[in-house]
Amino acid sequence: MKIDVKRKVGRSEFNFHIDETDEMEAFHKAIVLSSPRGKCDSCGNYDPTRFKYTSNKDGEGHTYVNFMCLECGAVSKLGRYKTGGYFWKNFELYKKHNFNDKPKVESKTKKSDTGGGNDFFSDMEE
Repeated sequence: MKIDVKRKVGRSEFNFHIDETDEMEAFHKAIVLSSPRGKCDSCGNYDPTRFKYTSNKDGEGHTYVNFMCLECGAVSKLGRYKTGGYFWKNFELYKKHNFNDKPKVESKTKKSDTGGGNDFFSDMEE
């Protein structure tokens, strides 16, 4: 079965051409590709002109297809079931972690303490 699907996203229009021998598989792909999540879980945006498709590849050659909210930058990733078929994941907002901002851990013992015996515990602040 052959299905052609047109989908306008933001300022772009996509034409998906699906050709599957199994009719249900053809319908499944057409529905999933033409119906990404309509509301951003992160900011609540549901304006269809404020989304776009993005994609990227990792170092191992895997391709990732995403649906991005232009209001907050959150991304809904296209997932693939191990048994076949596709689905859109919930929107996630990526936050960069600054590993230089680690909290300082202060010792509760006095620097003059040389340790030994139970004196270690007697110098701790309560």
